Amino acid sequence: MAQFTSPTIEAPASSNLFASITDASVLDQTVEEVLGLMLEVPVQVCETAVSPTNIPVTLTAVIGLAGALSGAFTVVVNEPGAKQITACMMGIEVSAVDDTVLDGLGEIANILAGAWKSKIPTLSAACLLSVPTVVTGTHYDIHKKMSTFKLARSYRFQDSTLSITLYGEQP
Repeated sequence: MAQFTSPTIEAPASSNLFASITDASVLDQTVEEVLGLMLEVPVQVCETAVSPTNIPVTLTAVIGLAGALSGAFTVVVNEPGAKQITACMMGIEVSAVDDTVLDGLGEIANILAGAWKSKIPTLSAACLLSVPTVVTGTHYDIHKKMSTFKLARSYRFQDSTLSITLYGEQP
């Protein structure tokens, strides 16, 4: 995977947990393992973040985080990307965004969030994940409670871009 030297991270440094949560290499490794190894989809880190508002038709899967970390893990992808991920995951041809694609994107977000938190020992057993919620539309914003940190990364796979953002605060 390509190296990326300056991820988008906003937060005060306050603990070892914070350092682990905002370590972009942990997220990069997770994405590479899930998409690269499990789905056999080559992944590269984008040199610049892709804002969800710059993606014409977006699908966003949101996973809530509670416990040792309170916040959200979001996965944003365009329509072709959601169909590509689902096709790779299910081993079927996908021609339209339907319930299968929405469920597929939610499941990939769930797998990514679970794999990411399992790499951080403090979170592994002390942070719960919600059931995924998938939002579709054009040029929408996700509003959240004030966060003490934000980690945002974008990845290229096949012909699409996938953006992951972690928002949260330590209780």
